[in-house]
Amino acid sequence: MAQTPEYEIPIDVGCRPGEPDGRQRFPVKVKRILVPTDLTSESHRAIEFGLLLAKALGAHLTLLHVYQDPSYAVKYVLGPCDSDRGPRERTYSEKTLKATTEDVRKEYADCDSEFREGVPCEEIINTARERDIDLIIISTHHYNWLTRLACGSDAEHIFRNMPCAILILRPI
Repeated sequence: MAQTPEYEIPIDVGCRPGEPDGRQRFPVKVKRILVPTDLTSESHRAIEFGLLLAKALGAHLTLLHVYQDPSYAVKYVLGPCDSDRGPRERTYSEKTLKATTEDVRKEYADCDSEFREGVPCEEIINTARERDIDLIIISTHHYNWLTRLACGSDAEHIFRNMPCAILILRPI
């Protein structure tokens, strides 16, 4: 895995100062963290941050990649001669996710991954619900204003429909 960036995270993230009777006001339990990745450098930063948080909180870490078949666009633009491109990209994505997960497991054993196909926003939300996720860590990308206007933001869609807390890392 690439060199790990240093993030400072307070370990006492769990609660606010106690009440006069000794109880804690707002306990926060993070047992399961989901990090969706599109296997880019921006999402690798989210994986590193998720790894650091999982270690600090003793949480289970799940890496998720959602493959969206581009074959409809490829067949239209390149013609039928390039019809095997979709399966090759899918295989490449699966292998890359597996290798990334193995690298993370070297540093933190309580990690697994899931590979899904479909619309990324929908599959991230479905995975969070099915796995009873407590926190999602997702990165954003450097999109220009036209791309954002035309396509919207996956992170924003997820934020509005998510059944748990979400941490969005801004691009650096």
